[in-house]
Amino acid sequence: MQTRSLQLITLAFFAASAHAQANLGELLDFGGEKLSADEIRALGDLRTIARTDDADAFMTLRSDGTAVGMVHNKQGAGSSELVGEWTLAADGRRCTDIRVPAFGTVIRQCGYTYRIGKDIFFSRSDVDRNATVGAYTGPAFLQ
Repeated sequence: MQTRSLQLITLAFFAASAHAQANLGELLDFGGEKLSADEIRALGDLRTIARTDDADAFMTLRSDGTAVGMVHNKQGAGSSELVGEWTLAADGRRCTDIRVPAFGTVIRQCGYTYRIGKDIFFSRSDVDRNATVGAYTGPAFLQ
């Protein structure tokens, strides 16, 4: 019983730290498993939130291969929708191509999806143990 409680506390702590940009090595050391393309498709819609001093971004990766969301600029430049697509390679590498029309920005990135228990994480690498890791926030919805 104590071992199970300690494991749950450790996982909860790690999930919180992964959300705060842990690295891939820590994720793997805590039992993170890289998901296959089929496992990623089975997840359904995933939501991510990025908050910085300059802006907040909310994005949903929909299971149909589209991406939607919103960016709110805190420096007075207004807001913009996010629109785009994502693709999935056979090895589980997901690539996104996101446009932020009001700011004239295009964001392209690729990476891999991992799981610890019910928590889902993203890393741009599947080999670099120092690569940063971010957490998906749970069921998809926009604020």
